[in-house]
Amino acid sequence: MTKSRGVRGAASGCAVASLLYLLARSLLTLGISALMGLAHPGASLAKPLGFSSVSAELLQLLVGLGAIALTLVFLLKCTRLQTDDLRITLPAPWSPGFCLPVFLGVANLANLAGALINHISGREATSEVLPSGGPELAVYFLALCVMPAVAEEVLFRGAFQGLMRPCGSAAAIFAPALLFGLLHLDLAQGLTAFACGVFLGWLAERSGSILPGMLLHLANNILAFLTIYLRYYAPAELSFGVELFILLFFPIFGIWMIGHARQQGFRFSAGLRPGVDVLAVFASPAYSVTVVFLVVYAVLLVH
Repeated sequence: MTKSRGVRGAASGCAVASLLYLLARSLLTLGISALMGLAHPGASLAKPLGFSSVSAELLQLLVGLGAIALTLVFLLKCTRLQTDDLRITLPAPWSPGFCLPVFLGVANLANLAGALINHISGREATSEVLPSGGPELAVYFLALCVMPAVAEEVLFRGAFQGLMRPCGSAAAIFAPALLFGLLHLDLAQGLTAFACGVFLGWLAERSGSILPGMLLHLANNILAFLTIYLRYYAPAELSFGVELFILLFFPIFGIWMIGHARQQGFRFSAGLRPGVDVLAVFASPAYSVTVVFLVVYAVLLVH
């Protein structure tokens, strides 16, 4: 009974925090868009008329950081989460040579599945239009690569996972990862985010730190940034070749590495904390309702 109450309470906290994050992001977007409209009539974050691309991207960065900061404050003030639970600390010994290619393999397998979903549904994949260079490109790199790798890991693998950790590693990994995927509000992107969230959650539990996950998240973002940049500014043959290599090499190499590691006695479950069954997170009505809401919101209101 105590464990059941514990997982319901922790899952409810994560659910409320995820909705707060979505609300804070929406309100900050509306507020900044209103201020932009006062400076240049008709301007908004969606249509930054009269603003440079650097200014518009910095404002988008401010929205993302502000929403994450407000959510973190809520979790630290209103739940049992403590700053030590964030695990912003040096990790126990870990193997980047194993984790990086396996993680990129997971990410690109999910990307392939997402591309298939888009093809079946008839949706075209969208991506940022990157500037060719200069300060504009540096700001885009900061906003698209560095900020998500740091801030999202602090929120999801740090705060959300820290709140769920007393329920055991399985629930701590799964519950934040599912919300992480759904908050992307896109089926294809959400699938990749969920798969990556599970691996990064496992790594945070295994290493005792979110810092390795930040490095892997950054590496994945840089590869995605590179493929988008090449798509716009490199010869089509080079762009296609690099993208095809990334999509195929890492899944194949990652699968080989997992097989080789398992022959050496490696187990993903080693070092994880026992606890409740992963599906116990749905015993929280707040968590279940939030999952349904995010799915409906993404399907009906976003797309």
